[in-house]
Amino acid sequence: MKMEKVMEDKQTVCPHCGQSLNKWSTPSFNFSDGLGWCTPFLYVCFNDECSFFKNSWKRMSEVYGQEMGYRYMLHPDSGESSSIPTGNKSAMKGDIIDAISETQEKEELEQRKKAYQMLTDYFISEDVDSILTMLLAEDGFGSVRLKAAEHIGEIGDLHAIEALANHKFTNEVIQKRVNESIKQIHKKNFTMECPFCAEIIKIRAKICKHCGKELTE
Repeated sequence: MKMEKVMEDKQTVCPHCGQSLNKWSTPSFNFSDGLGWCTPFLYVCFNDECSFFKNSWKRMSEVYGQEMGYRYMLHPDSGESSSIPTGNKSAMKGDIIDAISETQEKEELEQRKKAYQMLTDYFISEDVDSILTMLLAEDGFGSVRLKAAEHIGEIGDLHAIEALANHKFTNEVIQKRVNESIKQIHKKNFTMECPFCAEIIKIRAKICKHCGKELTE
């Protein structure tokens, strides 16, 4: 029988109380015994009425003289069962990996992958309008929007500057990259922004064709 199947069978319930085990996110540090688990999560029984948990307080007090208990745990890779120390009933519960949250994270990851693929397609076809739509969407994925800002600069379409300049980006990192892309677009097209009217003009222009102001070198 494959290990995955073994874990599917073993992870369902605690052998002491019959309650389903929860995924528990392991801390970045090890416990005082210096042991690490080499896994991002463990299966742990969080039933406060579990006999294993309830009896642990008396045992820890009588054997070790410590006011603490332990919960039943199962390693997801080795399938080894053991106990994990806890200072009180509430301890550790804040790191339970909620099944709904886990599902939402997976769905979000898939949506992000799709967004990246769409952005790549837009970049290949130089669909500036669609890239701008993704970039200007404040509720979009930050990493995708940052990449969109980069692609806008690489394509170098002058028509994108107005939309970029008129939008107030709430993310400072994205705003910084947009500013760099605007400079990149100007460089590609040998243009600049008129210091008087902010319209786009040729970099070698002596007089702005929009406001008529004389430009100094």
